[in-house]
Order: sequence, then C-alpha cells, then structure tokens
Amino acid sequence: MKEIARRSLLLDYYGGLLTEKQRIIYDLYYQEDLSLGEIADLQQVSRNAVYDLISRTDEKLEHFEQSLGLIATDAAAQKTREDLIRCFRDWQTDIKDHLTEQQQADWAALLGRLSEL
Repeated sequence: MKEIARRSLLLDYYGGLLTEKQRIIYDLYYQEDLSLGEIADLQQVSRNAVYDLISRTDEKLEHFEQSLGLIATDAAAQKTREDLIRCFRDWQTDIKDHLTEQQQADWAALLGRLSEL
C-alpha cells in the first residue's frame, strides 16, 4: 500500500484518538501536502517541532493499528465479502435456468445489497 494512502487510512480510523493539534498538523502534511516549513509558519512553531510531532504521530497511529487492528480487520472483512459475492454470482449463473424472472431479479437485488456493504 502506498505510504500516503496508508497514512490517510490511519488518520481516518484513529484520528479521533489524537489531539486536535496532532490531527491538524498530520492532515496538513499528509493530506494537504504542505511542507514542514509551510506548516511551521501556519502553526507558528519551528520546522523541527512539526517534524517531531509528525514522527510521534506516525508512531502513535501505527501503535493504534498494531493494538486494535481495525484496518486489517476491515480489509479481511472486505475480502470475505468479495469472495462471498463471487461465489453467489457463480451459483446464480449455475441455477439461472431454474429460477423465474422474479427470482432472478430478487437474487440480483440481494447480491447488489451485499456488494454495497
């Protein structure tokens, strides 16, 4: 997974566990793509302070994921859903000739709802 995408996911999942300052600076750096100097000017702190805060926040977010595993759990659940949908679609193809048009439509609607989860 790309580093920026991973950082964005970590912030999405665990951003609520950060202080407001950590969240703002992390967002400015990784999602708004501002430089350390630009963030330092905005926050009226040194570049080194911004760098240290981002580094500590990186460690904290990785620790949250290692401890709680929400991203990994959601990824596994998504893979399971995709596998189930694929199996159901294959089964739908196999039994299509034995279903009425209404049953086929109902089956397709159920698969659509499952795909949206």
